[in-house]
Amino acid sequence: MSEAIATCSFEDFLEAEQLADRRHELVGGRVYAMAGGSERHDLIAGLTYELVAPEARSRGCRPFISNRLVRTMSGNAYYPDVFVACGGAPHRLYESSPVLVVEFLSRSTADLDRREKAVGYAASESLSLLLLVDPDARRIEAARPAAGKIGAWAAYGPGDVVATEFGDIDVDTLYDVIDRTATTR
Repeated sequence: MSEAIATCSFEDFLEAEQLADRRHELVGGRVYAMAGGSERHDLIAGLTYELVAPEARSRGCRPFISNRLVRTMSGNAYYPDVFVACGGAPHRLYESSPVLVVEFLSRSTADLDRREKAVGYAASESLSLLLLVDPDARRIEAARPAAGKIGAWAAYGPGDVVATEFGDIDVDTLYDVIDRTATTR
């Protein structure tokens, strides 16, 4: 005898999320609570947002940090750490056409970010760059999806610069600021 697994529609998830005390993500119809970030995670997310936001705005796009949902083609819903959307929003509570997505890795989510989320985000025809940033090591992984798929990844480290359409990210400069600012490891 098989056991039924409770699932949730996107519409029900969206309604519940508006009332929730903490954020959740929707994956395959199942709701998952999100964990909090480390000091370095939050600092590097904020700095990355500060780097891309001015150019995004100058191009008529909208930069977001942590609190805006992205609904993927499969119907999953995630809160990217930083992302940029251009054009109109399909709904007041979420976006569906990100141009740039940046996720900051943690020990508990790195595999999920590299597999499930990367595939979900890449399915969006609008996505031109996906960055996975390690807050603890000078490493940024980049994918430039095409036709809804990721063909290859590139890794950037010390001495490298990651080119984005919203400004370049100098790896050393980014991590130097975080290393000077963070009070914990």
